[in-house]
Amino acid sequence: MKRVLYVLTLLALTAGAHAQARVADPNATLKNYVARVLPRCPGGTLTLEAMRTEGPVNFVPYLASLRSSDQYCGTQKYVLHSPKSQQVVVGTVIPLPNDKRPTSVRVSEEATRMIGKPVTATIAPFPLPDGLKAVTITRQTQWGPFAYNGFVDGSERFLIVGFRGNLTADPTKALRDALNTNAGARRGNAASKVEIIEISDFQCPTCARAHEKLEPLLQKNLSKINYVRLDLPLFEHHPWAISAALGARALQKVAPAKYWAYVDYIFKNQEQIGKRKIDDVVREWMEDNDVDWNAVSKIYNSKAERQAILDQVSRAFAVGVVATPTFIVNGQIMGFGPDGTFTFDAINSALGVKK
Repeated sequence: MKRVLYVLTLLALTAGAHAQARVADPNATLKNYVARVLPRCPGGTLTLEAMRTEGPVNFVPYLASLRSSDQYCGTQKYVLHSPKSQQVVVGTVIPLPNDKRPTSVRVSEEATRMIGKPVTATIAPFPLPDGLKAVTITRQTQWGPFAYNGFVDGSERFLIVGFRGNLTADPTKALRDALNTNAGARRGNAASKVEIIEISDFQCPTCARAHEKLEPLLQKNLSKINYVRLDLPLFEHHPWAISAALGARALQKVAPAKYWAYVDYIFKNQEQIGKRKIDDVVREWMEDNDVDWNAVSKIYNSKAERQAILDQVSRAFAVGVVATPTFIVNGQIMGFGPDGTFTFDAINSALGVKK
């Protein structure tokens, strides 16, 4: 059983980085922080090594290596730590062409080369701590403008893409804020200490199988769970995923009590839906379930709402969530594993349910 992966070349490690000299890092606090940011994987082991190489100004660079028995869960990321501000960035560091052209031009050129499609970079005028400046790299899609988000360092010689937080703060809050989980659809008990965030794609077959397997457990334990669902339509691989997500978004606003029935229907009927026009499927479901189509269609056909979905995907990509389904259990991203068993076991454990 193979998950659909959306592999961003923008997030690839710079060629040759693995050959740079490294020494063991004794900082257990930083390693523990990185472990909370990266996915928890089946059979996972994490190493963090300080790197003897020049990197972004004001930061000490490390290389985090996460190995796992799940071939899709292991990863390598750069970790940038500021001794001055305790700011931490976990992601990818990409050297920019070292010339006198404006930074936005150099970022656009490098990102276009790596992505293989024309992009335009915009640099924020005001710096963040340690001289970082936010970068928005935009390209046009059939759905509208899509943005990759990152940073340039104070020297403007490096592009950085990844999760940003502070060593003195809980990274789970920064993750929730970055994903904007407040905008997700909720069910269960909002006061529960057990929080599960589902990030899924309506056209993803593995998401459908996960939904089928997980739903009975959730229904038995809704009083114990604060459950949130966010859409992550991988639109370049799944042509009707955004439209299905727009239908769900409209239901959140027009008839929220029927949202989860819609989710259940879409996941159970992926194969049949793929043979039809998605607009017809969404409209028929709304009408069959006594939902005001006129109210839904204003949201479903809105360019602003479609852009909000694209922005939601951008936020997930920016923190390294690029595969579906992804589950976050009590603030920890879980590696899904070959068949989801690893994630389901973690959810059972959080709920105190014995297998």
